[in-house]
Amino acid sequence: MNQYQNLRTNLKSGINNILNISIIPLLIKLKLTPNKITVVGLLSSIITMILIAEGYLLISGVMIIISSLFDLIDGSLARYTNSASKLGGFFDAVIDRISESIIYLGLLIYFVNDSHTAIIIFLSALINQLVSYVKSKYESYGIEGEVGIFTRTERVIVLSLALILGSYNLFILYLLLYVSILLSFISLIQRLIHGLTGTKNK
Repeated sequence: MNQYQNLRTNLKSGINNILNISIIPLLIKLKLTPNKITVVGLLSSIITMILIAEGYLLISGVMIIISSLFDLIDGSLARYTNSASKLGGFFDAVIDRISESIIYLGLLIYFVNDSHTAIIIFLSALINQLVSYVKSKYESYGIEGEVGIFTRTERVIVLSLALILGSYNLFILYLLLYVSILLSFISLIQRLIHGLTGTKNK
């Protein structure tokens, strides 16, 4: 598990380094702030929701990846310009939850006449929000740690693949949603244990 988390950390660090020598200097010249980038990411998620609701699953999957890039860019920009703050972090975290919920809303609209699939989508959205909530809760007690095998990065990748591949065969979409629920549940348990252990030792 530690090796996987280290790999994920190193990958994020590598992506940040690439952003720092490519996109970030351009954004600074354009006088864009991290919060503005966060808002652009939210708008991108709203567009994605509309596309999903209209049944454009393939392009929606691609748009999810694009939307997630804004989440990486705003953090990198904040660190690069030394403008990171608790307010910015709070704003970014809230917008992330809203963006994720909006995308699932698009799926619910698309499958509104399919009660079985709608339940799957609701469960996936619910447990994903719980995973994020537990992390934010134990961090509020001063307990650090990027715990869990299925973080937001993995959720974005799986959901994107579900839409892209599901545009060809809906069975794949169902399958990946089940996988998302299972792995999110495992991550939820991991974070609950981490949080309970951390608060006990405080």
